[in-house]
Amino acid sequence: MKLLKLTVLPISLFALLLSFSSCEPNAEQKRVTDYEKKGIVMSGAQEVPANASSAIGTLDVAYTRNTRTLTYTFRWSGLTGPVTVFHIHGLAPVGYTAPVVQTFNAANIVRCNASSTTACGSYSGSFQVDGVVVKEEDLLNGMYYVNIHTATYGGGEIKGQIRFQ
Repeated sequence: MKLLKLTVLPISLFALLLSFSSCEPNAEQKRVTDYEKKGIVMSGAQEVPANASSAIGTLDVAYTRNTRTLTYTFRWSGLTGPVTVFHIHGLAPVGYTAPVVQTFNAANIVRCNASSTTACGSYSGSFQVDGVVVKEEDLLNGMYYVNIHTATYGGGEIKGQIRFQ
């Protein structure tokens, strides 16, 4: 009887430990397939060439490898006027410019308040990383950026680099 109790206890402990450790690969897998970065600064100083705008913004991004989906939310305030257009550009490291890969619809901007122009607001959405125009490796290496254009700053008033580090 003592022998039975002594063998049942270690087997039970082993089974319990095995059940806990089997969850860890899923957590590890998610850690290398899901990327997120919040609060990326957008400013005129990051534009090329840099500008003197006092506008500021933040960019929150998330990327899921399984679905190849980039989701984003950007917020801004203090622009010199309404948003004329805004884009994701690439391929460009920090300090460089690049062609447009995604244009957003300014009609979908969420304004700060009902009487506000789009000088302050936010925009959220997502798009697929297709592997042709936007490549996953380039996205994860920080080769894309977002910028917001106004009439005063036709080349872009504020810019933020999409980076996950």
